[in-house]
Amino acid sequence: MYARTLAVGALLAGAALGATAPVAQAVEAGAVAVTPGSTAPGTNVRIGASGCATSNPNASARAYSDAFPTASLTAIGSQGEVSGTATVFSGAKAGTYTVTVVCDVTNPSQKYTGSLTVTGSSATPQGVRGGLGGSFEPGPGTIAAGTALVALGVGATVYKLRRRGSHSA
Repeated sequence: MYARTLAVGALLAGAALGATAPVAQAVEAGAVAVTPGSTAPGTNVRIGASGCATSNPNASARAYSDAFPTASLTAIGSQGEVSGTATVFSGAKAGTYTVTVVCDVTNPSQKYTGSLTVTGSSATPQGVRGGLGGSFEPGPGTIAAGTALVALGVGATVYKLRRRGSHSA
């Protein structure tokens, strides 16, 4: 009974570990894959490339795009595969963006390109407009009315304080 419980526990632990491991996407040599390929502004994407075998053991691979800040990529195996993540700019406009992976920043001649499509909607919550919700624009009449109400309040306060002062003397 104890052995069966231990075996089931080990099986579940292995399944959980496998589910949390980063998903490596198979990419043909010299290709760049962005996952998901279509996303909203403000979301994370995974960038992968293969064919980045270099003679420099300290090579530093990077991904460049107008859709996200420069992303550092790390080697994931001995076959020249690199991978990393980036966050799409929250203000990115809808459209298709080129993603360029440079395998070794000290020797930028080895580079590959792919693409990323940014959809029009943002994944970032924008909040709720409170108050009157923009139902009117403040014009000269609105400003005059507000000024008159403030002046009326100040005048009433001064009148009340003077009246109170004359009765207490």
